[in-house]
Amino acid sequence: MKALCRSWLLVVFLSGWLSALVTAQIATVIPDTEAAEHVGQKATVEGTVVAVFTSSKGNTFINFGGKYPHQTFTGYIPADSALAGGGSSLGGLEGKRIKITGTIDLYKGKPEIKVTSKDQLVLE
Repeated sequence: MKALCRSWLLVVFLSGWLSALVTAQIATVIPDTEAAEHVGQKATVEGTVVAVFTSSKGNTFINFGGKYPHQTFTGYIPADSALAGGGSSLGGLEGKRIKITGTIDLYKGKPEIKVTSKDQLVLE
C-alpha cells in the first residue's frame, strides 16, 4: 500500500511538472493593445501593422495600432541584426495582421519586442 501511494504521488508530481514545462515553452498570444500589461514576459503579440519605418541609423520599426508616437506596440529590428536592411520589403506588411514573438520590453513607455530572427515574425 505504501509503495502504491508513493507511485501515485510521483505520477502526480511528474505530470504537474511536465505540464508546467510545456506551458512555459508556449508563448502566450495577446493583442497589441494589451502588450504593455505583459512587460518582461515572453509572448506573441498580434495586430495590424500600421507603419514600417527605417531610421537613418538603420533600425527598423514595425508599428501596430498607430503611427509613431501613437503606436500601441512596436517590433524593433536593430541595424546590426540579420533582418536589418529589409525595410523596403517589410513595408509590404502595412495593413496586414502579423504576430511577433519575444520578450516584451518598454521603450519610452511603449511596449516593444526586439526582432532578430525571421522565426519571430508570422504573417496571418
